[in-house]
Amino acid sequence: MELNNKKYYAGTLLFLMIFFVFSGRAQKPEGIPRYALVSAIIKDLSSRKVLAAYNPEKNMLSASLMKLVTTATALDLLGKDFKYSTKFWISGPVKNGILEGDLIIEGGGDPTLGSKYFPSSYPDSVLLYVKNILNANGINKINGKILVDESYLKGSRYPSRRLWEDMGNYYGAPPAALSWRDNTFTIVLRSPEKIGARCSVVSVSPSVENVSFDCQVIAAKHDKDSAYIYGLSGLERWEIRGSIPAGRNHFRIKGALPEPGLIFAAEVGKLLDDSDNIVIEKINNDDWRAKAQLIGQLYSPPLSDIVRAINHYSINLAADHLLISIGQTARQENAPDWDVGIQLIKNYWANKKQSYFLNIKDGSGLAPQSSVSPAFLVDMLADIYSDSSRFETFKNSLAISGVSGTLKYIWNQSALKGMVYGKSGSMKDVLGYAGYVFRDGQSPLAFAVMVNHHGKDNSEIKKYIERWLEKMVDM
Repeated sequence: MELNNKKYYAGTLLFLMIFFVFSGRAQKPEGIPRYALVSAIIKDLSSRKVLAAYNPEKNMLSASLMKLVTTATALDLLGKDFKYSTKFWISGPVKNGILEGDLIIEGGGDPTLGSKYFPSSYPDSVLLYVKNILNANGINKINGKILVDESYLKGSRYPSRRLWEDMGNYYGAPPAALSWRDNTFTIVLRSPEKIGARCSVVSVSPSVENVSFDCQVIAAKHDKDSAYIYGLSGLERWEIRGSIPAGRNHFRIKGALPEPGLIFAAEVGKLLDDSDNIVIEKINNDDWRAKAQLIGQLYSPPLSDIVRAINHYSINLAADHLLISIGQTARQENAPDWDVGIQLIKNYWANKKQSYFLNIKDGSGLAPQSSVSPAFLVDMLADIYSDSSRFETFKNSLAISGVSGTLKYIWNQSALKGMVYGKSGSMKDVLGYAGYVFRDGQSPLAFAVMVNHHGKDNSEIKKYIERWLEKMVDM
């Protein structure tokens, strides 16, 4: 009897293995190096059947695929119609066009203020709106200061696992209570003709107060931007390292603006008479509120538009802003907004998907330790698909294969053009894709495929992933 049981269990195990391999098609993308880590899964959203899988529950470095988790959570917890606001207050009367008191700008964590990604929030439009607020209240000049209140953000502006080499560059710009112009500034460099010679700084725009730049960048034969800025708010000396093409008089690189709120206040000050004499300061307390009068507010586009921009263009800053906003839905007295936001996202999905481990370090995936599994991503996508009220908004936020966003140049020459709605995630030696496949007359699919530590150019790995999904969908 015991022998028969052993045969039975062995036979059952063999059957399950055969079933998994053939009905689940356990195949990794062909061409990927054998030493690379690969994890992938495709699931039919109608039958919930797994069509293909390879190490699907292995946690992988997520890169920007983490933005799918952040935006999906934000849409549910904050609502698609949620808007940020930036408020303008005065602390005294207005007499003959002169404010006898301070103008206070209260940041509300809006990532779109002056952003190039949102036409309604372009810098000129924002400043015109502020000018109209001042005009409506009869303010042409102030006899006080412009004060910036940044108490909206609790704790450090920087996530705990952000790399030093990312902090000073535009793509690693951290959130702020008063973000402005994507928290980005531009440095113009001049490179000599001689290879290996030191480059020099021509200009910095907007001007970064109380910061000097030590340029160690050298002229090189290549034709790309390989210069990186090292610095953060509070440091007086920043370094620029790396290389740029030789023989360039105006080569532009972009950095992370250390004090975006003060820069915004300075630009608002220029809307007033005698602007050169206006003092601009940060506020460190709430004493001003007792005697202040609200004179106007600036509102962001709705969250649905912000999420669409994040998932289409992979905007790190805006994604991290959303994580901060999630954290503020349940603020804790002694906990930074970063930490609360991360925990709320974990709790939100743990209540739906109990068995998965989410290693979240920020909202954008720029922190290299952030990891999720393709199995979680696909189950998350399936959960969103099952709720039509959430699904349409989320689907519309995704890039489309061969058409738009981060999927514009993948599946653009295949039958899957226009059928894949999703997002990419990439950093050095990391590449992944996740989303939906909508085929005419067939059940929709959810998929995720992630490759780590491949040691190749991401463009090469992209081709292997592209062919893999085509093959798996077609079989």
